[in-house]
Amino acid sequence: MRKLMIVSMVMFLFCSTSAVLAQDKTPDVGWVYMTTPKSGMVKQMEEGRKRHMDFHRKQNDTWTWLIWQIETGDATGAYYSTSFGHSWHDLDAWESKMGTADTADGAVNLAPYGGTTTASIWMVMKDSSRPSSDRNPPKLAEINHFLLKPGTDEEFTDNIHKINDAINKMNWGLHYTWYQLQDGGEGPHYVLAIDMNSWADLAGPEIGFPEMLEKAVGRRDADYLRHSFDKMIKRSWTETIRYRPDLSYVPGSR
Repeated sequence: MRKLMIVSMVMFLFCSTSAVLAQDKTPDVGWVYMTTPKSGMVKQMEEGRKRHMDFHRKQNDTWTWLIWQIETGDATGAYYSTSFGHSWHDLDAWESKMGTADTADGAVNLAPYGGTTTASIWMVMKDSSRPSSDRNPPKLAEINHFLLKPGTDEEFTDNIHKINDAINKMNWGLHYTWYQLQDGGEGPHYVLAIDMNSWADLAGPEIGFPEMLEKAVGRRDADYLRHSFDKMIKRSWTETIRYRPDLSYVPGSR
């Protein structure tokens, strides 16, 4: 049932690039680095990460860097380092100010303990997201990856407004954020990150997505919407990540 709920949500919460940019003049983009520690060097890498974050603190870095440990899925044991809330120009400004020194410090404190690292740039799809009012990161997040087939953007766009209206009308209980890959991997690639406080949250709201949608738009439209998008997803997979505040850097905190 959880899988059905997530796949159903995907079909309705997605929005194409053109629609997002047309509606939101202040894009929110950021970096995502995934690092896998070398065998037997988890402790050393975490200690190196702490030293590296102290470097950011001493440099008065204005960016927030959140660290997430991957706890399920093919990448179990790896870490995400993420920083969002930036404009496109911010990426260049940060690189000019911090890039060289950051790379040098990473070579000392991170590289000796990390196996592989991949970097990518993502955009927050704010018009498709329903974030929590709590500004603190969630304890856990279920990350749902979706690779789409080409030529499906317009149909997704036609339905996103309907599902957003339904969720808002019913005040459905999930909080989530949509991300769209901009650079650094195979696409079209979209991620739905669902906030969690515990593993029990994997069960989802008491009222399931199909029932919520039917109450909001009626059985006929709900059935049509639920079953009209199977052809659009090329591949999907999930993972759960845990926020690591001890490894993260937030400006102004100790």
